[in-house]
Amino acid sequence: MQLKTLFAAFAIAIAGCGLGDTDQSEKQNDVNTGEMTEAIDGGNGKPSGKKEQNNKNGNWEKMVMHPFYDQQGQVMAVMPFPSTWQIHRNQPKGTPTITGPDGIKVIDYPTQSYTYTNDPNMQQMYYRSGKQLRAFPGIEDVIQQDIVPWCSNQGYEFVRYYEIPEVTKINKWYNDQLYKALPTHTEVVAIGTEWKSRNGDPFFLLMHLTNHTSEYTQGWYYICTTLQAANSQFEKAKKQLIFSLANTHYPLEPIMAFNRMEAEKAGRSWAAHNQRMAQNQANFEAHQRAHVNKSNAINDAIMNGWRERNAASDRSHEQFVDVITERTNVVDPSTGQRYKVSSGSNQYWMNSNGEYIGTNSHDYNPNLDENMNNQRWEELKEVK
Repeated sequence: MQLKTLFAAFAIAIAGCGLGDTDQSEKQNDVNTGEMTEAIDGGNGKPSGKKEQNNKNGNWEKMVMHPFYDQQGQVMAVMPFPSTWQIHRNQPKGTPTITGPDGIKVIDYPTQSYTYTNDPNMQQMYYRSGKQLRAFPGIEDVIQQDIVPWCSNQGYEFVRYYEIPEVTKINKWYNDQLYKALPTHTEVVAIGTEWKSRNGDPFFLLMHLTNHTSEYTQGWYYICTTLQAANSQFEKAKKQLIFSLANTHYPLEPIMAFNRMEAEKAGRSWAAHNQRMAQNQANFEAHQRAHVNKSNAINDAIMNGWRERNAASDRSHEQFVDVITERTNVVDPSTGQRYKVSSGSNQYWMNSNGEYIGTNSHDYNPNLDENMNNQRWEELKEVK
């Protein structure tokens, strides 16, 4: 199941998204500093309204709401970040998308996406289309199989992992708003992992993981964001990053537009899918062999050819039956209605009761025949 949803990186990805003017955003979107201080400092910060004193003590951090835009220029998310953090637009994956004082660097990495199915025929279809099949092994195994080797190559030693409920909550809310083409069981979780370098410097990696499981398929993916900062500021920077992600605001308009687009796409995909499966099943039953693989690249031209061949076969069969039963096809020009009548005549006429007469005389018109009880007769045209 390949679901291309907005959720992949919209909760965290800064790279690739155009930012609004920072100064203007700061003027219009300053948030309640007291609430944010309390959230970041674990409830210990008590805003006094004296900005200089609070800033000096490290208990107050001014936050700025940053809008992020989709390719159409529409705001898809708004996130609060400390005013001292710099957002870098259109950054390649793997390079810092956020930087700040005291060595703060936030880096987003490309989405890692996988699909799995137990159906052998669907497995063949996925393999031939180049998709990687991998069943979801569980959170701990993903960390051990994927994250630990990668971080070890970067010189980091694994310390621990844990769920970050406040980020899980906003990620799950967003995922719940998105259109699903299939009834699915969805697991959404944000996992924080802590590491240390050889010289003892801390390193934080946040993994956003989503797993969709339906009756036949499983699609899952994860996105990673890392944080580096000086030892003295690391814990504060980590709290600020988590707070920013947990307090992301998603406008509803882009979500609704996305859902309409996905619903239309799913309708087209299901129609093509059902046609492929019906053809595959017919081939299996008729020839006692495996279903013919049909990938997503099957286009309308192939399906139109299939329908035309079936229509030609139906016409051939109908013509054969007509010859056997000595029938011919006629049409009422005034209505376009087609009928089958006994063959052997040159002309056919039909009244309003559906009764017809055939004649070999081109001059005969039953509307002029007094023996026809003054009924209205329409001439039928033979269909060759």
